[in-house]
Amino acid sequence: MASVQKASIAEGKKKKSLSVWWGKEMHKLKKSKFLMLLMIPGLVYFIIFHYIPIGGLIIAFKNYKPGIGMFASPWMSDFGFGHFTRFLSTPDMWKYVWNTIALSLLHIVWLFPFSILLALFINELRSVHFKKVVQTISYLPHFVSVAAIAGMLTLFLSSQGTAVSAGNYANEGILNQILLKLHLIPEGISFLDKTQYFRTIYIASDIWQSIGWSAIVYIAALSGIDQELYEAATIDGATRVQKMWHISVQLIKPTIVILLVMQVGKIMSLGSDKALLLQRPVTYPKSQILSTYVYNMGIGKGQFDYAAAVGLFNSIINVLLVILANMTSKKLTETSLW
Repeated sequence: MASVQKASIAEGKKKKSLSVWWGKEMHKLKKSKFLMLLMIPGLVYFIIFHYIPIGGLIIAFKNYKPGIGMFASPWMSDFGFGHFTRFLSTPDMWKYVWNTIALSLLHIVWLFPFSILLALFINELRSVHFKKVVQTISYLPHFVSVAAIAGMLTLFLSSQGTAVSAGNYANEGILNQILLKLHLIPEGISFLDKTQYFRTIYIASDIWQSIGWSAIVYIAALSGIDQELYEAATIDGATRVQKMWHISVQLIKPTIVILLVMQVGKIMSLGSDKALLLQRPVTYPKSQILSTYVYNMGIGKGQFDYAAAVGLFNSIINVLLVILANMTSKKLTETSLW
């Protein structure tokens, strides 16, 4: 009898605590109802463009026939994994994977530290007006379209093969004109048609376009640091470099780690737009990445089911990389996404 009473009392306390929790949560929702309304456009965007399309991944496991639809199309062989088997048996599969990883790693190695350095240097500027001007100029290239950047690179790096002895460099790209006039090269070089220059051109243009935009997060984190810490360090005789390293870098380290984890998760999801615009048939050994391969197979050859399978394979690797990077970060720095 006593055990029954205890159980009923515990059940009553549980219901009471649940009702109290529910009441508090409803009060929070009512208090911030207008903030909740601001979330609706973002939620609608993600539902329409990110969650509903997940259903279309079924074609990755089917022999998709557009005429009869994705649900009526027959399943692929190998228990639906026929497209994945085909991709994994493609002779150049590992080349596409390596090209993707190489470009992504170069992007992280160069852009990631440069954006942090830019944020630190901007934070050290004394003039507030000049600081705003530098920051604005640095992130303006982010708003230039990739097509426009590809056109600019073509204009700068093109060549007609003019020799130094010819003397007339008007038809050469800007870079070739400079190099020829300085007699640094014997004749014009078509940089975009050279396989060995593709990655350098891609990463250099990426740094120019994205470094300012990538630094915004770090600048925001630096602006939240208590200025008294810098004043105390100055009194103790610390130099500006020492203050940057021991105060600025240390206090934005959690931000750096989280953004690095997110960047690692994007290693396999390199966009196809710039690579497609810059690549030439002769540069395929370095410029053909997974996203361009998916585009060529899906849009170019109409093999939507196979392209969906390759894209899904790519996404699964990205998820695994995020999990691995998060676990490593949590173990080494005690900072993580979750």
